[in-house]
Order: sequence, then structure tokens, then C-alpha cells
Amino acid sequence: MKNALGKTLFLLLSLTFTLFAKSDLATYQLTSSKENVYVKEALEIKFVATQKERLHNMFFFLEPKKSDNYKIVLLNKEANELAHHKKETIFTFLLFPLKEGSVEVDFNFTIKVASDEAVAQVYQGSRDNVKWIETINTQVDLQPLILKVKKLKEDVDLVGDFTLTSKLQSDSVNSYESANVTYSFNGVGYDVFNVEPITKIKDVEIFSEITKHYDKETPAGYDIHREFNYALISKNDIVVKAKEFKCYSPIHDKFYTMKTQEYVIKVKGMDKSNLIDKVNYPESQDLSQLGKTILTYLILFFSGFLTAKYFPSSFSLKKKQYSDVREAKNAKELLFLLMNKYDVYKLRVYYEPLNDIVYHDANARNFKKIKKQILKDLDK
Repeated sequence: MKNALGKTLFLLLSLTFTLFAKSDLATYQLTSSKENVYVKEALEIKFVATQKERLHNMFFFLEPKKSDNYKIVLLNKEANELAHHKKETIFTFLLFPLKEGSVEVDFNFTIKVASDEAVAQVYQGSRDNVKWIETINTQVDLQPLILKVKKLKEDVDLVGDFTLTSKLQSDSVNSYESANVTYSFNGVGYDVFNVEPITKIKDVEIFSEITKHYDKETPAGYDIHREFNYALISKNDIVVKAKEFKCYSPIHDKFYTMKTQEYVIKVKGMDKSNLIDKVNYPESQDLSQLGKTILTYLILFFSGFLTAKYFPSSFSLKKKQYSDVREAKNAKELLFLLMNKYDVYKLRVYYEPLNDIVYHDANARNFKKIKKQILKDLDK
């Protein structure tokens, strides 16, 4: 029976690595949720300081010392008045060890003592700021926490519990449209990582933007949310290859792999004659899921003309003759000419207003004015 109780007590004590100490002013306790951890594994550190001397007001300050061996952030500081002149302050930190071996975690602990009169003066001035109170400060030497940090048996891209999902807007697009893919990355763990679902694809223009960026510190690690948005433009079919990310879960003590889905996107060619058709304009695209971001602007601005640039020009370039520009009957004809025949004339400033007229019927009355200015620029 005694042996069983002894084993149970040992196990309970092993769950928390604790340092107890006291001074004439206060007692304090430094605890860690784990003593043996892996590199980049999250652990919670708590420091509880309780006032012992009962004649004065007391304030506790704790600052972790900077080190390349770990990353530490303050999660919470809670001050409680247990009784008159008996304050208790609880500091909670999130720590990630970054180096294997024995890692020391050091703190600067300061106790500030103030009389009732000093505190009363601050209240009378309608300010409750500890920094304004005249105090007697005492630096207390804390024994550092000693952590035993192990290296993971396998190299990984992420440490934590994460998921990566994706959604393809359409598996078939016209050559003047962008193929839009959104990846949602969520989980809890270490916040420094390199996740790029799509990097380079041959003969494909890639525009990307992170439209959701959220990191919040928790005792289990950073609660992380990302949305990666991609707009892909090509004259050929697009293949987005699957990618794998190797991960380790400290909670489940296992390695796992996040794998993205492979996508094959059919790109339908476009007859150039459609571009100067007065009726059958390409349908405007619904890109609301990308939000009011730079990516939305890029897609709206470029989707109408970037891919058209891949078509070989059917015009012969004559520097001093611009009759085709003068005879352009609408914004679409003019935009096509600028993209394919006059792209070396640095007239890209007119792409956006013409694109707005074509796809959004915005400021259509300005078409003649824009054409007149283009002719003026060409004659320079």
C-alpha cells in the first residue's frame, strides 16, 4: 500500500516542474507544465507571487530574459487582493524551446513597495498608475528553470496540430479568366513555419495574397489561421501538383503529413474575334471570396487582358500610322489593340479605365476622351 501511494505521489509531482522560494517580502512559485520537451513544443510557465510583509502596498513585476534558446511571450497577468496589504499576482507565459539540450529560462523579478500615503497621492490625482507611485524597489534573484529539450527524430515543417484544406472555384476557365484556388490553414502550435501551397508552375502567371492572418497565443501554442488565395493565368491547361508538409503533434506524440489536393484545370482557348464583338462580352467574374484585397484588384484588373497577351499579334507594327486606334468602335477593341500591337508604347496606364468600361460599364462616356489621349501619346 505504501509503495502504491509513493508511486502515485511521484507521478503527480512529475507532472509539474516547480521551484519554490521566499524572501522577507513575499513567497513565490515558478512552475512549468513540462520539464522534458521537444524543440518547438509549446509549454506553459506560471509564476505566482504572494505578499508576505503586511505593512505596505506591494507590486510584482516579472520579465523573462531574452535568449536565442527559446521564444517566450506573456499570456496573462492577474493581480488579486486577497486581503488588506496581501496581494497575489499570477503571471502566465507561453514558451517554445528552440535548442536541444539543457536550456535555462531566466527571469528578472522586481518587488516594488509603497506606503499608503504614496498610493493615496496617486488616487487623489485621479491617476492609478504604478509607475507614478514612489516605491522602494527590490530585485530578487530567481533560480532559472532548467528544461531538458530533445530533438525530434525526424525533420518536420511544422510542430503542432494543423489542417490544410482547399477549394477550387472552377476546374474549367476561359483563356482570359483566372483560375482561383483558396487554401485554408488552421491549427495550434509553433508560429514560425513556411507553408506555400503553390510556388512556381511552368508557363503560368501566379498572383497570391494572404487574406486572413490570425495568430493568438494560448497555453497550448499559437492558435493560427491563414487563407492563401491564388489567381492562376495561362493560355494552356494548368496542373497544380499536390504538396506534402511533414508535421509533428506534441499532443498525440506522433508524426503526420498534410497533403494538398492536385488540381487539373482546363483552359479553353478564345477566338480573338470575340474580343471585338459588340454583344458577347466575356462574363464578369465573381471574386467576392477574395475580399477587398490587393489580389482582388489584381484579378479584376488583369483577368481581362494578361492572358490575351499570349496570342500572337495579327497586326504589323507601323510607328506613324494609328488608323486602327482611331477606328476602334468600343473600349474592348481599343484595349485589345493596346495589349497586342502597342504594348511597347508604355500605354498600360489606360488598361484599367478601359477594362472598367468593358467589364463593368463604368464611365463609358469617357471612351472618346481616353482614345483621344492615347492618340496624343502615340504621336509624341
